[in-house]
Amino acid sequence: MRSIGKSVAWVCLLLTLWSAVAFVAHHHTGGDESAKCTVCVAALSASPTAPSLPVQATFLVVSTYRAEPVAEAKQRLIAFALTVRPPPAQA
Repeated sequence: MRSIGKSVAWVCLLLTLWSAVAFVAHHHTGGDESAKCTVCVAALSASPTAPSLPVQATFLVVSTYRAEPVAEAKQRLIAFALTVRPPPAQA
């Protein structure tokens, strides 16, 4: 099972590298050919477009609370007190 996963990962990696090299090496002698080329059309249609207006940032004041560190002995005492039940009350 593990070797199958490694094999699939290697195939994916090789396909990714092969497509990157093919895209870089891709060229046309004339401008008319690039309009009909599926690689060029796919590359230009997948490019992201920048938004026309920048988004206005909203700044908020955030306050933080930093508790004072508690000694380890106190932490153990609190945990002990929460887990030990007091004796029953006499009526």
